[in-house]
Amino acid sequence: MKCEKKLKQIRQYIAALLAVWLFCIHTVPVFADRAFNDIEHSYAADAIEAMAAQGYVTGYQDGSFRPVHFISRQEWASIFAKTLKRTSVNKSIVPFSDVSPWALPYVQTLQAENITKGISDQLFGAKHNMTRQDMAVWYARYFGVSEDTRASDRSSFVDQSDISDYAQTSVWLMERLELIEGDTNHYFHPKESVRRQDATLVAYRIWLGGDGLRERAKRLLESLGNGTATTNQLASPPESKKIVVDLAPEISHQRANPEIEEPKGHSPRPDPPVSPVTPTEPNPEPPVVRPDPGPKPPVTPPVIPPVTPPVIPPVIPPVTPSEPSDHSSDFLVDEVVIKAPELVNQPETYPSYQLSFDLYNKGHLVSIPAVSVTSVTYTFSDTLGVFDEHGKIAHSENIPAADGYIPVEMEVIIAKPHQVLKAQTKLIVKGMTPPVEDPSVIRSVYLATYTIPQATTLDPDAWSMPYVFQNAKGEVIPSGLLPSDLKLRIEDSRGIFDEDGHIANLHLIPALNSVIPFKIEVESPSQGIHFISDAELTVVPGARKKQYFAISMMLQGKDAGSTTTVEQIEQSRQLLMDHFGTNLKVTWAMENRFIFVESNRPQLKKVLEYVDQYGDEVGILDGYPNNLFDLPEWEAQMNEWLYMYRYNALNELHQSGSLGSPSVFESMDTDQYRKYLPKSLTGFTVNPEQAQWLKDHFKITSAMGWSATQYNVNNMYGEGSPLMPYWSHKDNPIVPAQGLTNNSGIVFMNSITIDPIGSRYTKDSSRWTLHPGDPYVTETDAAPQLYIAQQYLDNPYQRLNTVNYMSIILDVNWLAKNHNMSQIWENFVKHFPVDREVEIVGVDGLKQIYESIAGLSNDHTEFSLMFRGSGFKAVMDSNNSPANLRYLWTENASQRIILSKEDGDAAWSIIDFTDYTRNPVPKMAYNLGKNTDVSYVTGRNFKLHPTAPLTADEIQRVKDRLKEIYFAEEVNYQ
Repeated sequence: MKCEKKLKQIRQYIAALLAVWLFCIHTVPVFADRAFNDIEHSYAADAIEAMAAQGYVTGYQDGSFRPVHFISRQEWASIFAKTLKRTSVNKSIVPFSDVSPWALPYVQTLQAENITKGISDQLFGAKHNMTRQDMAVWYARYFGVSEDTRASDRSSFVDQSDISDYAQTSVWLMERLELIEGDTNHYFHPKESVRRQDATLVAYRIWLGGDGLRERAKRLLESLGNGTATTNQLASPPESKKIVVDLAPEISHQRANPEIEEPKGHSPRPDPPVSPVTPTEPNPEPPVVRPDPGPKPPVTPPVIPPVTPPVIPPVIPPVTPSEPSDHSSDFLVDEVVIKAPELVNQPETYPSYQLSFDLYNKGHLVSIPAVSVTSVTYTFSDTLGVFDEHGKIAHSENIPAADGYIPVEMEVIIAKPHQVLKAQTKLIVKGMTPPVEDPSVIRSVYLATYTIPQATTLDPDAWSMPYVFQNAKGEVIPSGLLPSDLKLRIEDSRGIFDEDGHIANLHLIPALNSVIPFKIEVESPSQGIHFISDAELTVVPGARKKQYFAISMMLQGKDAGSTTTVEQIEQSRQLLMDHFGTNLKVTWAMENRFIFVESNRPQLKKVLEYVDQYGDEVGILDGYPNNLFDLPEWEAQMNEWLYMYRYNALNELHQSGSLGSPSVFESMDTDQYRKYLPKSLTGFTVNPEQAQWLKDHFKITSAMGWSATQYNVNNMYGEGSPLMPYWSHKDNPIVPAQGLTNNSGIVFMNSITIDPIGSRYTKDSSRWTLHPGDPYVTETDAAPQLYIAQQYLDNPYQRLNTVNYMSIILDVNWLAKNHNMSQIWENFVKHFPVDREVEIVGVDGLKQIYESIAGLSNDHTEFSLMFRGSGFKAVMDSNNSPANLRYLWTENASQRIILSKEDGDAAWSIIDFTDYTRNPVPKMAYNLGKNTDVSYVTGRNFKLHPTAPLTADEIQRVKDRLKEIYFAEEVNYQ
């Protein structure tokens, strides 16, 4: 039955190899005699293949095993439990929150058997690297070591003092069992991470050792005399579900398989085994003097060598124990272990091949005393008939093919005292060693990073895809040795990356914690290589640019019931402070009627109090100036505003008969009163003559328009005004200045974020966002407004924008009198995302932020935003925000471009191209009829010229701009 079972396993193994081979011939270089394409030169190649055949270890989709990658705690738990066939049905074990679902059964199994514990009540440290000393501890616990086990002796490693106290006994036991060893200088490096090939080799040796190895461990522990030599059994269910924390292991807080690096501190191959003990030519060795741990470690060369496996025959020779004086002819032995050197399937090596053995007494390696040599006889045998009784190859024709194995048995008879000892092992036959390959030949490629920041925090100019190339030995190939004809091509079905690995479509980067899979194609004709490797990147948080929210509060009215009250002012600011904190500033924009009335002095006093306490701003509110007054009348209105503002707010400065005199402004333009001067203009529109007059007489250089893209508010005919803050043109404030010669020196911005009303670019859709004070909205939960605001906060183009901002103008009194409107605004503020860094500022405060970043021109200013409709339809049918429509709005000082795409469309459509560099810029008239269209439009505009063809130059400008913002999806240019 055993033979049939083994035959079945061999067949399964061969089938697995064939499957891997068939996969690899289309993707990676093929090594016909290996299950994985990158283990040919690994010292653990045989062990890896044997363990893979049993299903204990697996490789990757590209046919690689990645032997030099570090192994994580949860990966090691999987190999450990599967190799030793440990299973648990204990349902009372509390799962750890950081263990992957596929690894949880194995971790719970080892936790139930007290082999491993967590690093806290909730965490296992699943993705932390496994250290060499912790690997020894896990196995030692399996062999029976407990926290109370203490060995009087220590391991013989030079750096044994670096081994943590909790691991000293475990390392001692594993060394005694010949399962671990240090480097060529006998350093163990206890706290270094374990690589996949090391871990597999340890598991393989223990798998081969079977129950005999556990018996040896038991005898060694019994020799300690502290009663701890008991093998682990399934633990009884714990009394509570609280996990016992493993405080001992020293775990490197590092992701498993991190950025690829050279192994360090180890020799490239295991040391040759010490000469075995043979009964025909006894050669007892003197006791070994252990190395003095005091000397410093030897100096290693600057090139970091690859790692030595932790499991190879010991460097120390056998030790002859002291013999009792009255029984010098007795030879005390209780175990024999077959020593089988590596058998390579090469006929020229057969004559020199020799099996041998080691003898043990109570777990200690011993030599045969000279007086007892004649009393020891031995016999080797194997079922295939390969070896003779002395362990020499007698019938080489019976040696199986590479990767097969020979079951070897032996019997040792000791005459005095009479003992018969038996042992068995499986001798794996290794294939012929291929010729040494040029270390510069590429056999695998990996990414040197495993993450990419989310789109909102990614700077695509600074981000690149770093690659690491490895040769057949798994060694990193220096960049100077890479072939000159090396070509890499990225295959990304999602369209995020182009063929060169650069960001092609920034907005397609998925949500946080998503995984982006893709393929890396590697080609070098000079090396004769062409293969494809799988790769993936996980989307992680990054450093966000600050978001600003400019708020202008309108204070209006002169009669009781229609005027803004002190209570309304206090409540409106308190609402903001309750959510955003006290470190915020707003603009209090006041109209003429409000500041004219002496009964409003308490409100003015409250505003000045907020200026002193919080740094708030005073602003001028003027509704429809270009439609109501000619310029001289408007100038008189502004002079009256400042005169009456001083009279009611700063009465101590009042001077009768000074209306219209420059002395009114000059009396307040002092160190003591300058902070109370108006800093900005808030209105429906801004006229160039009006803006210039305010700059010349009141030093106001900040203006915010109510209607996002319109100039003539009567019928909203005018189109213009970019989304970004910008220095306006001296002749037309809805056009960015194109240089210092036409720069008005005034920064213009719009109430854009919550209510760009005039985006009438798609049929039956007049707006894609909703004002919290929309008169046609009856709901009160603010869901549509929050949905749109969230799109600003998560705008994928944030890192490209000069300033990321939202803005709103609110009529405090009107909101208070309309319950649904006040409730919408309150819900909007209370449910505003708390995990975003948003700073509340006034109108002039946003202007100063823009000026500090952009300077005194629009040369490098830009703003891009991708958004989708909320799906909300207001009472008026024209106020529709379709959820199946997406928009891309992008602009800089030269042009505005708007694309739209309905779900299901194959390509984006260009619905707006406005060229701001057109000359001459039309000078905006002061007085306009209500139906006069003053749109500054060239190219295509859905409202005014929906079918206007774009010229070849305009199409090229659109293409260039889309490339600048990393947008490469298909666009219909006609």
